[in-house]
Amino acid sequence: TMLHTICLVSKTKKLFLFTLLHFLVRNNTHIARKKVRECVALFLRLAKSTGVSIVLVGHVTKTGDVAGPRTVEHMVDCVLYLEGVRGSSGTASNVRMLRAAKNRFGSSEEVGVYEMNGSPTAAGGGGRLVPVSDPSSLFLSMRLDTEDSEGCAVSLMLEGLRPITVEVQALVSISADGGRGSSSSRRTVDGISNSRLLLILAVLQKRCGISFFRRDVFVNVVGGMQLNRNWSSTSQGGSEADLAVAIALVSSLTGIPVRSDTAFVGEVGLLGEIRTVPSIDKRRNEARRMGFSRVVTPPSGGGSGYSNKRRRREGGFIDERNVGGITSIQCSTLLDAINAGLVSNLPKKPARRKSTQTSYVERDALSGLEKDLRRKQTPGSLEDLQLDIIDDDEDLIFE
Repeated sequence: TMLHTICLVSKTKKLFLFTLLHFLVRNNTHIARKKVRECVALFLRLAKSTGVSIVLVGHVTKTGDVAGPRTVEHMVDCVLYLEGVRGSSGTASNVRMLRAAKNRFGSSEEVGVYEMNGSPTAAGGGGRLVPVSDPSSLFLSMRLDTEDSEGCAVSLMLEGLRPITVEVQALVSISADGGRGSSSSRRTVDGISNSRLLLILAVLQKRCGISFFRRDVFVNVVGGMQLNRNWSSTSQGGSEADLAVAIALVSSLTGIPVRSDTAFVGEVGLLGEIRTVPSIDKRRNEARRMGFSRVVTPPSGGGSGYSNKRRRREGGFIDERNVGGITSIQCSTLLDAINAGLVSNLPKKPARRKSTQTSYVERDALSGLEKDLRRKQTPGSLEDLQLDIIDDDEDLIFE
């Protein structure tokens, strides 16, 4: 009855747009799905016959999907998600991001960034969403560009088709028990997935020899950006910020600052290599626009254009060249990328001394050898007196 009343009002008033709030299905039964399908089909016929734009506003589940059956998403023309961005202290930020999970009238890779202007209850029309034309400047507004900081690296992300620079901060400290005891170290993240952090720590320990044992690790993405959500086919689900996270962790652990004029992009592989990500040129141009003079990237295919500087290392290489007014440093391994991004190279480990301890097999063999030597070197033995051993049955012959 309510649906027919809504359709009648929209035809008589000649509306151009109307919104239905809280379009929610409470139970996901067969009858409920059928009702939802009939309601959405009625709205589709109304929109096509009258030319009225209809917006259905529903709830979102904990997993980030639209509540109710998938029938609604299949029948409508566009599925848009308006999500808020958390601040660094965990509070709600005034930044909103509009993403398109489905769009029949254009590309679903576009991402809109908006800023809440005032509070909804403020006088003078507060609470409006104002488009942000330069999100990179918004997220890096509090960053100190002239100082090299420990545990702070800038990553070049790609939100849809728009490149964005975000700041990744890391803090590594001794565990609460002072590095002793059996308590496990803390791994706290905000903005990236915990599993991705554990992978980076494992690669740093296994491939680079940098251990975070008995160390508490904290990683935060400044501005509340969530880098662990895979909205589109071109998104890497946060893995494109692996290089920046790794360099920030090593910088905080060793106390060596990260170069403030350098941005990072790349995915860390399990073998310690830097894997490529899409749209490297677009990210490089964004870094140059934001005032960075150096960018560390994975090596691109081919290798014929790397003739400016090429320093080969054991198991990898570093390529440096000037591309469009910015120095592009292409590293094949994680250790080379870390040395290129820090103010100074990591200190080399001293050569390991050969262990003087022996195994129990060698210890038993040495003890037997020592017994033989002691028996042979005993004073007054037959060997020392050069006497022959004579059996008692033999007759002694004296001359």
